[in-house]
Amino acid sequence: MHMDIVMQAVEEMRLKDPVRFNQLVEEGMAMELGFIGGPSKKQKSVDKLKKEIFPENPDYAAVSQGVLDGKRKVVEELVSKLLGSGKDPVDVVTHALMPGIQVQCELYDMGMSYVPEILMSNDAMQGGIGLCQSKIGDVPSKGDVISFVAEGDLHDIGKNICAAILKANGFKVTDLGRDVPKDVVLDFVKKNNVKLACGSTLMSTTKPGLIDTALLLELEKTGVPVACGGAAVSKAFVDTFSNSLYTKSPLETVKAATGICDGSKKWTDFRS
Repeated sequence: MHMDIVMQAVEEMRLKDPVRFNQLVEEGMAMELGFIGGPSKKQKSVDKLKKEIFPENPDYAAVSQGVLDGKRKVVEELVSKLLGSGKDPVDVVTHALMPGIQVQCELYDMGMSYVPEILMSNDAMQGGIGLCQSKIGDVPSKGDVISFVAEGDLHDIGKNICAAILKANGFKVTDLGRDVPKDVVLDFVKKNNVKLACGSTLMSTTKPGLIDTALLLELEKTGVPVACGGAAVSKAFVDTFSNSLYTKSPLETVKAATGICDGSKKWTDFRS
């Protein structure tokens, strides 16, 4: 189910049945605090991901856990100690802060983590990054990306979530908003060092906006492809036009952005 639809359903439930809504929220908090049993499947997935992604260094792993838990003060205290002991700020960002958000994003992609958790983890990570920036100046981004909703479509919850996750993974993201004409995308791309445009649409009637944008960027020889996603979008649809790639989830968008921005992949590499 697309995130736009999910969020709309959540809001409808909050308005129509606030008692049940609050009960579910309280149950979720109780599970998180360990007062009532939660799904063991999630814990097993968390343990597996942490084993695969978390650093072996226990001090770094503690920072990663703080990010995963969304505890900004804890992260800031731990990062301050690491920097005070002489640890390289860039190394702390790369190998202590980033693994935490990576696990959270993997869980989100598996349907075991939710928007508030992503936002809290991102906030905790940004607290640590802020301390590292004070030591070395701006932490270099992984690349410049823009996000937009195709012309004619006003649904932007999915786009906002994807943009937040891209930012959390170290990309500089400029949000062009919703109902964005192809000429606006082209103008921004020409004036800025953009490597990838991320476009989405919830409605079938506005899918042509993604086609027009991708082909215009190709016609103008910008070298910038369009990563397409959203409830109305499929791989079969995206494969019908050039200068485009299909990303089913925010995490897939992150992986595509990583390859495109570091130059190791082209949009054609994602067609297989």
